[in-house]
Amino acid sequence: MVHRFNPRSGDLQCLQVGPLAPHLAGFAALLSRQGYCLASGWGKVRLIAQLSKWMQRKRLAPNQLDEQRVAVFLKTCRRWIPPYAAGRATLALLLRHLRQSNAIPARSTPIPRDDLGRMEQEYEEFLLRQRGLKPASAKAYLPVVRRFLGHRFPAGKVRPTALRASDVTDFVLHDSSHRGGQSAHQTAAALRSFLGFLLQQGRVQTNLVAAVPTVAHSRLAGLPRFLEPAQVERVVRSCDRRKKMGKRDYAILLLLARLGLRSGEVLGLTLDDINWRAAELRIYGKGARLDRLPLPQDVGQALAAYLQSARPISSSRRVFLQSQAPYEPLAGPCCIGNIVRTALARARICSAHRGAHLFRHSLATTLLRTGASLAQIGQVLRHQQPETTEIYAKVDLKALRALAMPWPGGAS
Repeated sequence: MVHRFNPRSGDLQCLQVGPLAPHLAGFAALLSRQGYCLASGWGKVRLIAQLSKWMQRKRLAPNQLDEQRVAVFLKTCRRWIPPYAAGRATLALLLRHLRQSNAIPARSTPIPRDDLGRMEQEYEEFLLRQRGLKPASAKAYLPVVRRFLGHRFPAGKVRPTALRASDVTDFVLHDSSHRGGQSAHQTAAALRSFLGFLLQQGRVQTNLVAAVPTVAHSRLAGLPRFLEPAQVERVVRSCDRRKKMGKRDYAILLLLARLGLRSGEVLGLTLDDINWRAAELRIYGKGARLDRLPLPQDVGQALAAYLQSARPISSSRRVFLQSQAPYEPLAGPCCIGNIVRTALARARICSAHRGAHLFRHSLATTLLRTGASLAQIGQVLRHQQPETTEIYAKVDLKALRALAMPWPGGAS
């Protein structure tokens, strides 16, 4: 039988050597809270003990430990430590634990050595502090800046005052030649943002934003991707609810299918966001928008089943946690996307689009076919602009048939 990792203080005495000895018990308690089994937990504790002995030989104090010294330790001792990836993850967890307990200084932001790196860092801070973008959104702009500056200043010396309108148009024409329409459109938008930053900061004297060519792109150019209602049910019911992971994934898929939630909204859901008495969910959407949505009966039952019998014990208030230790919240929209892709494969449904948004589009399409108006669909999906919902008019075949002109010459 596998026991939870819960070491006694006496078990740790033989390992408490070196500058990290006072922190070994606290780290072991953290591993226990995160649900590691006995063998895995002890392997991680022994690794930290070896790091402590290495630091003692190098005469390093705890407050001198950082990512660079951890990397040196891993490189020096690769022959006898656990698999490299597992060892790196363990030591990253240790650094986070020591920083949270104020045993070592907070991680400092590295100062870029070249002009390009410094410009990227300043622009990212501008997006985060003055524009209020989320870190993930801000980082999506940086590759465009890197490509633009690298194209204009290949030698590495960045001189914003030397930028001209022709530099902007040349880059857009060159960069968009090997990109799709959506990617080229996003590149142009990011470039306008960066050039506006340069003007606001006084790095350029001419407003170059207008020099960015307009990239042909229509929001309504494609068809919304969706599944038929029977296919949605097959995907949802493919989860094996006899298993803990199956209960979790079933609840997640129902939130996507019944309420049309975005992956980030599912990830951000906390225990405090569920109002069982009022049968509603509190959802934080795009632009820090707060909505209260009704909790359908089947979704509520799935959430209750997961919370009562499948969710690991954790101090985290997030609803959905990893199914294996460490029992931390699911991190990143890719986790939800992986759950969707796995469920589609189990249900043997082939779809060119396999992300979480597939269920959102499927819900909108089903509502339209059952008589809901575009305005009503926009309310369900919580669109801030009515134009966002217009794409679903393309799947309203009944209305489109009424607009179709008769074929010249009649039916063949």
